[in-house]
Amino acid sequence: MVPLWFTLSALCFVGAAVLLYVDLDKRRGLGRRRKSWAKSHGFDFEPESTEIVDRWKRGVMSTVGDVAAKNVVLGQIRGEAVYIFDLEDVATVIALHRKVGTNVVVDVRLKDIKEPRESDIWLLGAIGPRMVYSTNLDAARRACDRRMVTFAHAAPDCAEIMWNEQHWTLVSMPVTSTRAQWDEGLLVVRQFNDLLRVLPPIPQPGQSGVSGQAIARRGGSPSRPVAARPAELPAGRTDAPPNRGDVGRYTQQRPPVRNGRQSPHYQR
Repeated sequence: MVPLWFTLSALCFVGAAVLLYVDLDKRRGLGRRRKSWAKSHGFDFEPESTEIVDRWKRGVMSTVGDVAAKNVVLGQIRGEAVYIFDLEDVATVIALHRKVGTNVVVDVRLKDIKEPRESDIWLLGAIGPRMVYSTNLDAARRACDRRMVTFAHAAPDCAEIMWNEQHWTLVSMPVTSTRAQWDEGLLVVRQFNDLLRVLPPIPQPGQSGVSGQAIARRGGSPSRPVAARPAELPAGRTDAPPNRGDVGRYTQQRPPVRNGRQSPHYQR
């Protein structure tokens, strides 16, 4: 009986060693392929980075803990920085820097992907095979025009989650994605970044935080309508009702009071 248990233990040990070797070889193979792909695009490569993952907190980044980015590629697209990296066994992420940042977050993901975990983001609706979430539904609704609908239908399934964070636009893909899918991911993140240009920009110093932005929804039901900000009026006019500020424009001036009695006046 003892030799049998000894044999089984030895087999388990050998099997574990083989699986470990296969996993290490797979990781090394992915690193070699990523490095070769980066070289073909003129990008830089480094095996690991613990700094860049701290820049983002939403999308797939909210589902991982304190992990390092593996197989990191750094390059430029149209003068803007782009990163491609792996999050352990979770996902491959492509991040493109935006020239103009925005505080409005738009998250577009496949319907079979779980909804965002953040508490400040709400569901806008479905576009083809994808669901759209945002921290500002009014601004996101303006971004979801015909071009966004076409894009949502045409984007490859390997682009599972697409979202933005201030000065960055990101796409997450399966960690098993191929070189061809990395190329598709670069195209997808560029297209998605262009579609989000209609979002209100981050206010510059000295400007009001509300200027140029739709009113953000805070608390309550996400479907609750939000009052739109009144349009600016021409010089010399106000938004007061006509029976107050502009009443003098539509009525005659009242004559002076005589002997404690007020003379009647007539409208034109």
